[in-house]
Amino acid sequence: MEKILSFDSGTTNTKIFTYSLGGSILQSFSIKNQIFFPEPLFAEQNSDDWIYALRKGISQIKSRKEIIGISGSFQGGTFVLLDKNGFPLMPGITWLDNRAKDIARFVVSRYGEDFFYRKTGYVPGGWSCLAILLWLKKYQPECFKKIERISFVADYINHYFTGNFVLDHTNAAITTLYNIKKGTWDEEILEIIGIKKQMLPEIAEAGDVAGTLKEGVSRETGLKSGIPVLVGGHDQYCASFGSGACAKGKVLVSCGTAWVLLATTDRIFFDPLRNFSPGPHVKTGLYGLMSSISNGGVVYDWGTKVFSVRTYNFNRPSSLVVIPELTTASGVIAGISLSTKPDDILQAIIESLCFQVREGLERMEKILSSEEKIKGIVMIGGAASHRCLGQLLADITGRSVFIPEINEAAVYGAMKLFRDINQKFKTRGIYFRCRKRLYVDYSRNFEKYLSHKRTIVGC
Repeated sequence: MEKILSFDSGTTNTKIFTYSLGGSILQSFSIKNQIFFPEPLFAEQNSDDWIYALRKGISQIKSRKEIIGISGSFQGGTFVLLDKNGFPLMPGITWLDNRAKDIARFVVSRYGEDFFYRKTGYVPGGWSCLAILLWLKKYQPECFKKIERISFVADYINHYFTGNFVLDHTNAAITTLYNIKKGTWDEEILEIIGIKKQMLPEIAEAGDVAGTLKEGVSRETGLKSGIPVLVGGHDQYCASFGSGACAKGKVLVSCGTAWVLLATTDRIFFDPLRNFSPGPHVKTGLYGLMSSISNGGVVYDWGTKVFSVRTYNFNRPSSLVVIPELTTASGVIAGISLSTKPDDILQAIIESLCFQVREGLERMEKILSSEEKIKGIVMIGGAASHRCLGQLLADITGRSVFIPEINEAAVYGAMKLFRDINQKFKTRGIYFRCRKRLYVDYSRNFEKYLSHKRTIVGC
């Protein structure tokens, strides 16, 4: 039986699936990825581990010769520097790394936030490839001089499979080296850093073929030589495509380590406050507008562990108000009394995360035009497994919520990039409609949340 190999090379796990041509899951595997923190603010990975995880997963697939194509989704922003012989000069630097925060502040103060934002969709931070390369230039000049190629996870893996360094526009856009208007590497930014365009991978559409599987990789993996390997795409954009969220009026809410909001648009929208990042979509001709709630998954995991509650009752709003700014040490739980129970606190914590989503959606709508009004939410990720949270999000935001019945939306979306078969699949799932009475009640709590946040956080 012919099948497709699709994978997600993520930060914490590599997930490998095989699908029938009808879109059914045949096999799936997950391999843990290691992250190293050798110094404060450093976050690194061994680039060989990206390949090792894939090989390990592929080795467990039955009937590997039946696979007729490969496609992947990838963590964005993580990169490795290669010398003239193609060997890594140092470990891969992940998007979690913040060693270059001071460099980022300096370069932004010199050129201005808008200079970068209007080009790349991002204001460079300590995590950005731009700032980290400048950091290396300053603090490790000998290493910087030896750089022959800058390779991101996507093109590094595509090169392993095909011999070609190719990545798609969505992954290029995360690098802070890419001009989202021109759809290519930005020459002016490269000049600031002191690198050449030839050091960077070729850019192609997500559904394009990066190349065919090399003979050597065929022998290593047992896969058939010569099968097409697609360029693939950024994990959040693949998830948007796979979950059915890439339609006008829909927003993806991805509940992972961070909670990500991603709207699909038909043109580039810039945020005057620069809180949302525009960029190209894996679906050709479309764009995205993305923002991250950094306290999302972290706070959710903390709350469920500390308060040890596994059952939820969201048929009435909590009497508590939580400001979930735990990563900045300014989180607050307001309204506690002697009668407060652990499940009351957990309920308020989860409500606060949904308030953050509502806040993000309302800010997003101010950026979008009237014809881009947000009508529905597609919810994926760990929190989405608790279906009652879908109803809660609908009640708090006043919008319908759809939870798709697919495992790993990013992997599914990468598989759908095969253009000759992607029209065959329909995404099924469960819809939750807003309960108007509860929406009114939650809106009162939402205003309390905003008031407390302005007092404590200042925004």
